[in-house]
Amino acid sequence: MQIASSPVSLILSGRQSVAFHRTGHSMNLRFPPAAAAAAICLSPAVHAQDAEAEASAGSVQDEGASPVKLVEFDGEWQFLRTSSRLRIMRPEVGYTLRVDAAGEVTECKLDNEFRRAYINKKLCAVLAKHHTFEPAHDASGAAVEGSYSSRLVYVDLRKDS
Repeated sequence: MQIASSPVSLILSGRQSVAFHRTGHSMNLRFPPAAAAAAICLSPAVHAQDAEAEASAGSVQDEGASPVKLVEFDGEWQFLRTSSRLRIMRPEVGYTLRVDAAGEVTECKLDNEFRRAYINKKLCAVLAKHHTFEPAHDASGAAVEGSYSSRLVYVDLRKDS
């Protein structure tokens, strides 16, 4: 005996809804793309992260202060070679480098890290070795620690090599 199909809605946290569709003895979960987008956009965590990012960006860029300035990146070929050896299949790699007051890279963080830590370490080693920076300066002109963020797109790197 087949039970007639009937949709049932479930309200989550007052804003988001999930539609269940009952067929027979089992329930299939249908999560419409619009509901997924609404769940992400209406999430308080997303708004809190955006506010924190804006607040921290405002505090770093004081009047008269200058950010870290890239002088040179000469590691396109080495980055492509390392990526090829590690069999990386992403279209691009985003990263952030921390730069000390002397202009030396002290820390590297990939925006979307790989599951295997050794891949992150190898790529960061190439990035740190082949970037040359002028350090950030505060309002009084003294060199201070700062950060530099960028993204390498493999298609562009292959064109340039």
